Amino acid sequence: WVVSDRPVSRDTLLESDAEGAVRQTPEELPSRAADNLFWLGRYVERAENAIRLTRAYHLRLAEAATANAELLAAVAAHLSALGAEPGDGFPPGLQQMLDSAANAASRVRDRFPNDGWNALSDLDRTIAGMMTTARPGDDMARSMSVLVRKLSGFSGLVHENMYRFTGWRFLSIGKALERAYLLASLLIDLCDDAAPDGSMDFALEAADSVMSHRRRYAVSTRRETVVDLLALDPLNPRSIIHQINAVETHVSFLPNAEPHQQLSPLQRLLLETRAMLATRTPDGVATEVLVGIKGKIAALSDTLGLAYFR
Repeated sequence: WVVSDRPVSRDTLLESDAEGAVRQTPEELPSRAADNLFWLGRYVERAENAIRLTRAYHLRLAEAATANAELLAAVAAHLSALGAEPGDGFPPGLQQMLDSAANAASRVRDRFPNDGWNALSDLDRTIAGMMTTARPGDDMARSMSVLVRKLSGFSGLVHENMYRFTGWRFLSIGKALERAYLLASLLIDLCDDAAPDGSMDFALEAADSVMSHRRRYAVSTRRETVVDLLALDPLNPRSIIHQINAVETHVSFLPNAEPHQQLSPLQRLLLETRAMLATRTPDGVATEVLVGIKGKIAALSDTLGLAYFR
């Protein structure tokens, strides 16, 4: 069990209210439920990332009329590495991500709003129709836009309606870690000096940060501005450091994270990861630095699992 300050047995989890009814306090959570909520957050974020990338890919495919363009080949390789290889039809890997999210959600249905479950079910029905109808190019891009809206609807329902107990924090940590990891992967592949022309604009579009870039910078897209916005800007929810800051806040409310205690291994690793970002300027975030940050984020997931999911 995961509780507000220490693991306890099931017998201690129940208490009586003023009328004598037995209830379970909201901070108490079985470790298996915490694990499923964490992975629900990760799978949902992973699917949204793949959907946005697939949409941007097919918009450019419609313009280029061939998948052999250098940028499209680079993006296809990036998608393949994420398990969502584009092809002639709906990406099977994307369906698998959403199936994994639904499977995790089915194990914790009593811990998030019914409307959230209904939104996932509606998403599944929508995908079933797209599997046989969506075609490469504009049609696939429009299909991906529908999925973005529906998946964002699920995330919004959960965020607005879910009780702010320990389970919500594990779900939020999962989403934040996955987004940070995928942003690091995106910057490594598309903001490297060897990346093809148009890669940085593609990265901004996939990260839903085109308008933010236009408002913040009075120059055309450059590596420094893209890295600043997507890695180092704490006010951009589509930046790595914003997500690391969010994880740090959530972890501070988890068991064994008292403010006056020695930092836990998870807290120390979070501090190291945030320092790698907060102490750098955009021109100091080379590709090898991003690779190191990506490795730290992966280690954060492992360390969290060792601390709470055993």
